Amino acid sequence: MQKLLMIILLLLPVSVAAQPPAQSPAPTSDHQILVEKYTAAFNARDVNAMAALMHPDIQWITIRGDQSEVTTDGKQRMVSEMEFFFKSPTRISSSLGGWSVNGDYVSVIETASWPGSNGKRQAQSATAVYQIADRLIRRVWYFPEQKAQ
Repeated sequence: MQKLLMIILLLLPVSVAAQPPAQSPAPTSDHQILVEKYTAAFNARDVNAMAALMHPDIQWITIRGDQSEVTTDGKQRMVSEMEFFFKSPTRISSSLGGWSVNGDYVSVIETASWPGSNGKRQAQSATAVYQIADRLIRRVWYFPEQKAQ
């Protein structure tokens, strides 16, 4: 009997581990909501709404292979660049997917699309990692773009 109990106890963790994990909806974090609001403001070309979500010391960091470069440093500079960018007649919009939230970091796949010269929408996607500090976007690491499928 004691031997049987020992075998059952040894097999119990295996049986529990073999069961599929319970499926529950992933919670939406405040950080994810912040990135969604920032992207919605971008899509609306609302620089003021974007600025309200930027940390005063925001940095945009572009990653290329083994190199990284701070391409925009500071809120005033970022706002100026967005104002210039939005003067373009080309309407670029972004959508987000593939979320991962880890503490103050949000990783997401951003897909940008725009009307192409041939009348078809063009698109590309990139992985972006947002660092959140004081409930504002502090840094964005933007990885190389990939042609969207």
